[in-house]
Amino acid sequence: MIYLHKFLPVLLSPIAILLYFMVFSFFTRNKLSKLLSIILLLIFSNPIVANLGLKYLEKNHPVSKLTEINKVDAIVVLSGMLKPVELDDKKIIYEFNESVDRFEAGIQLMKMGKSSKIIFTRGYLPWSIGIPEGEQLKNLAIERGINEDNILLTNIVKNTEEEAKNIKKLIKNNETIALVTSSFHMPRSLKLISDNRFKVIPVSVDQRASNQKLTFLSFLPSSGALDNNSLVVRELLGRIYYSLKIYLF
Repeated sequence: MIYLHKFLPVLLSPIAILLYFMVFSFFTRNKLSKLLSIILLLIFSNPIVANLGLKYLEKNHPVSKLTEINKVDAIVVLSGMLKPVELDDKKIIYEFNESVDRFEAGIQLMKMGKSSKIIFTRGYLPWSIGIPEGEQLKNLAIERGINEDNILLTNIVKNTEEEAKNIKKLIKNNETIALVTSSFHMPRSLKLISDNRFKVIPVSVDQRASNQKLTFLSFLPSSGALDNNSLVVRELLGRIYYSLKIYLF
């Protein structure tokens, strides 16, 4: 099931859709499909279109001011920020991606005394290498001065839904948690993690949408815009999937 869950968004991504049209036009010599391929490429690689999509995802969850977060019983940091890299000597190192703000915000909240407990999720896919993400984040947190006794890890999880289920096992009745994740990811996370037993305070970080003024460069196609549009499509598909699952089951 996890393979379908992870690969379906790839099959419906902007790049995949472009490939479908290109393959179809190649075999059919259809001029309309060629024209549509060019139009779609210009749309999907346009920074303005990508930024509008990101703004839609993040519209209800701007970046949180950490100083305004009240004390909570636990700080929960969702996975999705580390990439394991295998070197030539088979040694594995870990590099942060754009979502590194999740980790930084969690550590900062701990050092500000907002909680005495932080929870990392042990994200790990069947094809992953190295150790689960939460275990590496725990190691890094200890290096940053967080007491090992104040760090909890979930069981191994493969997606946001499993993260939510395992987080709930670590939270007691009537507790309050600060949920730290990217702004675009927050609506889906809240829907899955919210529970009548405890209170969830969203802590949004990692804003992707830009508020910069339009320039000539804003109209030029870019690979970054194509990547951002893929993220928008993937997140929207995730929201639709979990909304339907919650509604139907």
